Amino acid sequence: MSPDPTYASVDSEGCTLHYWSLGAGPLLVLVPGGGGHGCQYNNILPYLAPHFTTVAYDRRQMSLSKVADPKPLNPAQQARDIIAIIGALGYKKASVFANSGGAIITFEFAVSYPEYLDHVICHEGPTTALLDDSTYHLDRTFYLLEIYRTQGRAAAAAEFQTHMIGYEDDEVLTLAEPENGDNFWKNEFLQFTIYMPDLRKIVDNGVSIAVAAGRKSGEAFYARTTVKQMKILRCERFLLPGHHSAFDTDPEVFAQELLKAFGGMERRRGGEGVDV
Repeated sequence: MSPDPTYASVDSEGCTLHYWSLGAGPLLVLVPGGGGHGCQYNNILPYLAPHFTTVAYDRRQMSLSKVADPKPLNPAQQARDIIAIIGALGYKKASVFANSGGAIITFEFAVSYPEYLDHVICHEGPTTALLDDSTYHLDRTFYLLEIYRTQGRAAAAAEFQTHMIGYEDDEVLTLAEPENGDNFWKNEFLQFTIYMPDLRKIVDNGVSIAVAAGRKSGEAFYARTTVKQMKILRCERFLLPGHHSAFDTDPEVFAQELLKAFGGMERRRGGEGVDV
């Protein structure tokens, strides 16, 4: 990643959150999913930085943002962590791009703390409770947790990845540290797969929000959820390049489409939008 970002940290509710920023202009926070490590966004940062002060961070209990006593993920607390980063950078609000489990956190952010949000794009958030086959995914959640309990994180991850679509030419995004995998399965996976924020409140809050799916994701469960989300939120659904983690594997093309999406949202609000 070049040029070098600026690294910093901020304390939030018993955790020192480590984050890094690149660029200038309005603030854009990139929220990582189940892996929890901000480095998954390092490849896309330089392409977003000409248009935004772009921030990646390690979520609570992940990578650099360790805690002494890990606890089950609280989506509202994780939203407050983002607010702490926004304030530390001297901003009052931010736009947010969130992938996968990070979208669950960001939906909760839009429910509970809408005043801190500018524009939001949630990419393939796994709100499986909305799906017609939700019972299958509920059963599969506990099946995967049992695999983790009896066989370990590698076996659970391998089984989980059997439902990932569009990775014929790429590897599925891997975790930066093995400890992240254990924290994910012990403290995050259940919330990310069965917690369902009340999307109707986001509409009531008037948040500028859109959802997005990857063109290669096809009928993957995490892409199908975005159709249901779009209907409840009464928002746009963007089709972005690639698969579930194409922001990492094809960052330049992904960034171009993401910037167009944010620009369109700003123009519809009456602003100038983003020049790409």
